[in-house]
Parts: sequence; structure tokens; C-alpha cells
Amino acid sequence: MTDIASETEPGERATPEAPIPGPVRRFGPVLLGLSAIVPPLMMLREVLRYPQMHFYDYWWVLLDLTNDDGTLRPEALFGFRNEHPFVLPSLLFWLSARFGHGLNQPLGLVIIAFGVASVLLVWAMLPKSLNPWQRAGLVAAASTLVFNPHGIHNYVRSMSGASWILALMLVLAALLAMQREHRVLAIVFGMLASISYGTSFAVWPALALVAWLRGDRRRCAATPLLVGFLVVASWLVLRGPQGGGGASPTDDPAQALLAGLSMLGMVWTGTEPSIALIAGVAGLAVLVLHVRQTREEFRSAAPWWGLAVYAAGCAVMISGSRAAFGEAAGLQSRYNSMTAALWIAVLVIVVAWPRWPKVRTVAVAGTVLATVALGAPMAQSVRSDAPNQNLLAIAARIGHPDAFEDRFPEPERLLPRLQALGHYPFSGEFTLGCPDGLEIGDRVSTADWRTPSDGALREPRPDGRDVVLNVETDQIQGGARMLKGWAISGIERADCVAMLDQTGTVIGGGVVDIPRSDAEAQTPGIEIGLGFEAVAPAQPGLVRVAFHFPDGWWIRPLTESPQVKS
Repeated sequence: MTDIASETEPGERATPEAPIPGPVRRFGPVLLGLSAIVPPLMMLREVLRYPQMHFYDYWWVLLDLTNDDGTLRPEALFGFRNEHPFVLPSLLFWLSARFGHGLNQPLGLVIIAFGVASVLLVWAMLPKSLNPWQRAGLVAAASTLVFNPHGIHNYVRSMSGASWILALMLVLAALLAMQREHRVLAIVFGMLASISYGTSFAVWPALALVAWLRGDRRRCAATPLLVGFLVVASWLVLRGPQGGGGASPTDDPAQALLAGLSMLGMVWTGTEPSIALIAGVAGLAVLVLHVRQTREEFRSAAPWWGLAVYAAGCAVMISGSRAAFGEAAGLQSRYNSMTAALWIAVLVIVVAWPRWPKVRTVAVAGTVLATVALGAPMAQSVRSDAPNQNLLAIAARIGHPDAFEDRFPEPERLLPRLQALGHYPFSGEFTLGCPDGLEIGDRVSTADWRTPSDGALREPRPDGRDVVLNVETDQIQGGARMLKGWAISGIERADCVAMLDQTGTVIGGGVVDIPRSDAEAQTPGIEIGLGFEAVAPAQPGLVRVAFHFPDGWWIRPLTESPQVKS
């Protein structure tokens, strides 16, 4: 592998190197740099596969932003969310609701664009002294960190990235502006970051540090601190009493340290807070070991030290407010942008002003490979929640999201607003996903749909493979009737589930392809994904559940006396 640290440092003994072939020398850095496209493309795939239904905080903000008829309350744009200034994310949410049918995926594409812009800002800030291999390697590493699987939450749940990734982009823009002596522009970007999320208040000491390390006049270094003081003071005065946020901040310094340091090292583990803490300490230690720089080196490295200070400042604020949520509080997926900021700064400083020149390539390549692989558990945990969001969309569409109070607040106020706005799931994009286009409200003839003969559950087949329509849970929750179970026809999984009343009208539906290891153990040779969940209004009379398989529809009746959840 070509060493991205191929230039000989002062005082470093030169060693003979094998000549690099012409095509590799010419096109290698370009190809390495182009590899930075891969992480956002992988995240794009994740976004396009995820449900269109927005997530919890989005609904609270939408309730604050809109009147009963769905019209905008402009003054609410300047409100707070869990004590955070939330102006720009609120604006994005409103634009999504008003002009984007309230779809999660288009807003996710906007967040990906913010992430791409963040990587480009890192590229623009890189020292001019770096060789092409070094620049390309650092751009690829920055892209990997910004779009790391650890941070999948920010993209597929776009309401989260609308604050965190937007704030990262604006902070990087502010640092770049200060690096290039566009001080007023740096203040403007800092202000925009500060009205995106409260953790962005850490941008002000970062900007002051950049000005000071560059040798700017004291007034230039003091101005960001003064503006930051005024911003924080205004926030303290204007925020007022705020609800939400969960438990009170902990008074245990050790717990706070665990939360903050593990947040800075979260990309170096799958699920272990102790490993994340050690990685966070290691990252800070590497920075401390590189503090001995000349004045000119500090001047060139100023934005990266500023970025590290920003990340550390975010960790301090998060540890003070979230540590009480448990030892894994610092490992939440949405914090990936903070840990990405720290490790981008570490890598640039290690490569551009190294104490150990021989380990530079290892540091960059190891960070890329290890952090991506270690992000797999986090990404899978977020993906596994997708069926719940799809089921919520169906429950909201039929007007009975009673079982989802933990992710869909105040439905009696929220549902009329969504209907008035034509907001998903009341937009044309909503679908049950049935291959023949069956949707809620359709009335169909079920005369040619097959029904299992053995207790309305199982249909034995000559080839030894049965049709099984197994409803394990049939429960009333508020105004909703909730089903869970698994279904199979021969060796095929269901690709759609619908619920019909006695007239053949589709009154509900659900999600399929849910892993069920217990069911799969009873059907050797079948792939995972036999489980289903479904929802319909809790109404009297005969209700049937139907499944579409590659060989057609199968349908079975349900009990007329389902269990009522207490």
C-alpha cells in the first residue's frame, strides 16, 4: 500500500523506497479520493429503504409549529425543544410537512447533502502542504466518519440529522471562514449553528482558539467569546421552563465522565461503554502528545484544534445533561457527528504534523476499516425498528395509533393536522405494499381466496409443506386491534398482510418479513422473516386476516372476542 506519509520529515532518516509505477502515482490519489463517494452512497441506500413515517421529536415540533388546521404558527419557529434552540430544524420540518408531504426519505436526502457538504468543508480546510495521497486519504477517512454506520440514526431518522448534521456542517463552515480570515462570516455561521442545536454553543470557544492560534489580534480572538457569551445569556433568558428530556442531570462526576468520554470514542466499539471510554481517552491523549508545535504549525493547524475543542465541548454539555440515562448514554447513534469531529481532527493532526510519521497510513486506514465494521451492531439495531414505524403509519392512517403513544404523541391533536396538510400517511405515497395494489378502504371479493381447513390455521399439502397462518396475539389496545404471529405457504413467506371486515372491505393492514427464529426452527430450509404484525380498528363483527403469497391470497377468520389489554 502506498504510504500517505511518503514525504521525509526533518530529522527522519530517509530509507530507500520502491519506485511507484507511473499509473499508480498519477491515478492512485484520484481513485483514493473518489472512494469518499462510497460512504454517502451506502447511507443513501439505507435512507431509501427506510420507512416514510417520521419519528418522535418531529411530531412534537409539528404540534408546536401548526394550528389545528395545519397552518404555520411563525412565532413557534423561534421556540425551544428540550431547552435547545431549534430554529433551523423547525424550519426544515415545516418545509417537509408543507411541501414534501411530510415524508421521511426526502428530508433524509437533504441530511445526506449536509453530510457531503461537511466532507467537502473538511477537504477545503486541509493544509496545502499535504501531498495528494495524504489529502485523498484524509478526505476518504472524513467521509467514512461522517457517514459511519454508528450514525445511521441521523440519516434514516432524518428529524435527528436535521439538527446534528446541520450543526456539524455549519460549525465546519465557521471554522473554515475563520481560517481564511472571513471573521464576520465565521460569526454568521456560528450564529446559524447556535440556532440549530444547543451543543453548537461549543463553536464559540473553538472559533476563539482558531483566531488565537493564528496569531490574530486579541480583539479578533475575544470577539467570538463575547458573541458566544451573549448567545448563551440570551438562551438562558428566553428558554423559560422546558419540559421533556427525561431524568435530571446526574450529580455523579464519574457517571458524567463515562458519558462524555464514551461519546468521543463510540466509533471504536459496537456496544461496550468501557471500550468507548478508553478510545475517547486515547483520542484526547493523541492530541495532547501533538501539542508541541511551532508557531507556524499552530497557525496552520488552528482549525483542527478548534474542531477538537468543539467536539470536547459537545461532550461536556452532553455528559452534563444525559449521564443520568445510564452507562450507555454516550453511545447513542445521533452523537456520531460529535465523535466524527474529534477523530477527523485527530487524523489530520497526526498526518500533517506527526510525532510518529511511520504510523500515519496505519492510523488513517485502521480508523476507516475498524469504525465501519464496529458500527454494524448500531446500524442493525436501528434497521430492526423499521417495522414498528411502518405499522405506526398504518395505525395512524386508520385513525387508531393507540398502541404507539411512545412514538406518536397526542393523536387527537396530531391526526387532524396531518390530514389537513396531506401529510404522510395521508398522502398518495402511503401503501400497504401489496403486489396487486390492495389498499385500505378497497372492497374486494374474497370468493377465490383460499382458507386453511384445519382449525382456520393450517392447510396440509401433499408435498409435506403446510400453509400456516398463525395468529399468536389478538389484542385490543384502546381503539386498535393488534395482531402478531407468523405465516408461511409451502416455502414462501408472505409479502403482504391485510385485515378485512365481513363485507370484504380492507380496514387495516400490517408489516411482514419480521425475523422469527422460533417459527423458522419449525420450518427447516426457510429463510428468515416469517413474522408479521397487523392493526385494524377494534370494531364488532367478523374480522379476517389475509396474507398474499406468490401462489395467491390466503385468508382466515379471527375470534370475535379478542383479549383486551389492561
